[in-house]
Amino acid sequence: MDTVIQGETSEVRRADPARWSLPRLIALCIYYGVLRRVRERMSPRLWRMRISRSEFYSDMWRRAVENSGATLTTLSDGATRIERNGTCLDVRNNITSLDSSATMSRAEDKPLIRTLLRSSHIPVPEGILIGFGEFAKAVGMLRSASGPLVVKPAEATSGGAGVTMNVTEVRQLEVAFAWARSFGPHVAIERQIEGDCYRVLVMDGEVLDTVVRHPPRVTGDGKSTILQLILRENKVRLKAGAKRAQVLIGLDPDLHNMLATRGFKLNSRPVAGEIIALKGVINDNGGKDNVPANGTLCPAILESACTAARIVGARLAGIDIICSDPSVPLESSGGAVVDVNAAPGLYYHCHRADSSVPIADRVLRKAFNLSAAL
Repeated sequence: MDTVIQGETSEVRRADPARWSLPRLIALCIYYGVLRRVRERMSPRLWRMRISRSEFYSDMWRRAVENSGATLTTLSDGATRIERNGTCLDVRNNITSLDSSATMSRAEDKPLIRTLLRSSHIPVPEGILIGFGEFAKAVGMLRSASGPLVVKPAEATSGGAGVTMNVTEVRQLEVAFAWARSFGPHVAIERQIEGDCYRVLVMDGEVLDTVVRHPPRVTGDGKSTILQLILRENKVRLKAGAKRAQVLIGLDPDLHNMLATRGFKLNSRPVAGEIIALKGVINDNGGKDNVPANGTLCPAILESACTAARIVGARLAGIDIICSDPSVPLESSGGAVVDVNAAPGLYYHCHRADSSVPIADRVLRKAFNLSAAL
C-alpha cells in the first residue's frame, strides 16, 4: 500500500500560518523520521522497483560490454568488473570506479560544492545551511525572499531524496525542513531557480549527452482523483519496470506543494485531458518525460558544466542546470548549476521520449580509449 506523506498535520493546520512553533517542529521531525524509515523497510513496492532498476543497469552494462569487446566478471560483493586490454572498470548500477569514494563524498556535500562553484564564478542558488536549532534563520530567509524556496538535505543524498520545492509559507517550510532532516542533521535552504531542468553528462571534460528532464505528470480523465491517477500510474510502473520508469511517484511534501501552486489537492478531480505536473523535483519522472537536448544548451552553459565537473574532481559527472533560456549564459537568464552528481544516473539518457542513447557504450569507449567506430 502506498503511504501518503501528508503535507501538514492537524496541529499545523490550526496554527497561525505566519508563525512557527518549536514543539510543532519537533513533532514533525519525529513524524517524518519514523515514517520514512518504516516506508523504506516495509514497502515491497519500493523493493520491487529497486530490483527492476538494478536489472536495467545490469542489462545496460552487459550490452555495452558486448559492443566494446570487453569481458565481464561478477565479483564476490555483487559488483561487476569490466576489463579490456588490462584496463579494469568496476560498476554497480550507476556507480563506477572511475571516481574515488572521496570524490563522491565531496560531491554529496552540497554546501561545499556551492562554495567551490561560486568561487569559480559559476552561478549557483543563494542559500544558507542550518541545523535544528537554527530554524529561525530559515524563517527569516523565507520572509525576505522574493520568490519560493527549495529545502533539501545538505549531504549524503541523491536522486532528489528529501528535496521540497515551491516553499512559500511558514507551514510549508516547517514540513519541508522536517522531511529534509529525516535524511540528515543539516538542511540547505536555497532560492528557487525557475526554468527547465537540464542534465549534462560529462566525462573527462567532454559532454557525452544532454537531456531536459520534465517532472512526473498524470492526465485527468474527468472522474478519478489525482491520488487515484498516481496510484494507477505507479501500478503501471510496477508492471512495466524500467521500461516505464526507474522509481515510483512518491507522495511527499514536494508533491503537495506542486499541486497547491495550481490549487489542487490529492482529492481533486482534474477534467479529462488536463495534464497535471506532480512535482517540482523531477527525479520521480518516467522515460517519456526525458527529452533529448543536444544542441539546445549554448556553448557557455556547456562550458560551465564541464568546469563544474572539473572543480569537483569527477571524471564522470551529471551536472544539473536550471534555466529559462538555454540559448544564453546562465548569468544572463538567472539560471544556475543546482547539483553536481559524481555517480550520475544513466537512466535519463537511455530512456527518453523519442530516442535512446547507448550511453554506457560511450562511457566504456572513453574509459578504454576506444575509437568511436566500435
